Amino acid sequence: MASVRTGGCLCGAVRYESSGDPVFSLQCHCRDCQRASGTAYVAAERVPAAGFRIIAGAPKRHLAKADSGNEITRVFCGDCGSAIYVQVSTRPDLVGLRVGTLDDPSGFRVEADIFVRSAQPWDYMNPDVPKYPAYPPGKSYGG
Repeated sequence: MASVRTGGCLCGAVRYESSGDPVFSLQCHCRDCQRASGTAYVAAERVPAAGFRIIAGAPKRHLAKADSGNEITRVFCGDCGSAIYVQVSTRPDLVGLRVGTLDDPSGFRVEADIFVRSAQPWDYMNPDVPKYPAYPPGKSYGG
């Protein structure tokens, strides 16, 4: 049985729990993630939506088109602005959880750097992590 992981926003108004192992762990360098995070990339885990739930608060949502062309819903705390997760219209079965919102993010193990065609030249990327110009083939969750 997978353990339940918990997390939330900076101010604590929004809390969540997630059960089930991550499907894919990544660092996304797309311009949308850069703008949403205010830095070079977003560390994220794609987790099963069936095991994810908000347990406190009512986050806000922003619907937009992702770099991939898919509709993406970005979910964040309306009080402190912390980005919590994303959902892409083509994969409602997955939640793109922002790793920094986990109560214990130390277990994150990146599998790939994605959308590196948009990576900033000043950002150091670990050469041991696989790099993809867009979304990796076979993962079918561009966001």
